[in-house]
Amino acid sequence: MPLISIKNLYPDPRNANHCDETVMAKLQRSIAQSGFCQSLTVRPHPTVPYGYILVDGHHRLKVLEALGHTEVECQVQEMSEEAAGLLLLTLNRLRGEDQPRKRAELMESLLPVWDISTLAELLPESPAEIEGLLALLKREDEALEQKLNALMAEEKKSLPVPLGFMIPADELGIVQDALAKYQAQSQRDQGQALVAMCRDILAFASEEAHHGGR
Repeated sequence: MPLISIKNLYPDPRNANHCDETVMAKLQRSIAQSGFCQSLTVRPHPTVPYGYILVDGHHRLKVLEALGHTEVECQVQEMSEEAAGLLLLTLNRLRGEDQPRKRAELMESLLPVWDISTLAELLPESPAEIEGLLALLKREDEALEQKLNALMAEEKKSLPVPLGFMIPADELGIVQDALAKYQAQSQRDQGQALVAMCRDILAFASEEAHHGGR
């Protein structure tokens, strides 16, 4: 099997498997003491010349790099994006722990090729477990959508709204003078000055009505 420069190896961003620091430390001690490391499984990178994407061995690659290795023995296999995704869901399940969301995202990406029943025949999960993981994605998406909708609704309250009305040309100066006065008092733009003026008028009218009712 060929030795490939670590610089030419690229982790698959879809990998859902995660090892905590304790497990990684044990793996590093084991490789350092024994000098043995199982070869990595890689596939040719579709866009990077002389590059390879990891299929199996993400944690081992980190350890070998930490130990100062510049090359690593790899088993190169030609495979499709979907086949690589399936191997990520099976081979890497034997080491570390999967992050549920990333595992669900990877499963979801394979649904155009394999349905849930077929995936259940190929993966450790049952159909019900696969549906549960996919439901996790949906719930999180719905929660995010609700949060975004609430933020947009709140933002909409403060968005500017055009007012469409006309005034006689010979009375334009009156309106401009009144707005200028309110702008000077409150350091606001014309729109905010108009709102402030209307509030004062409504407050005055309310007070007059209150006193008149006594």
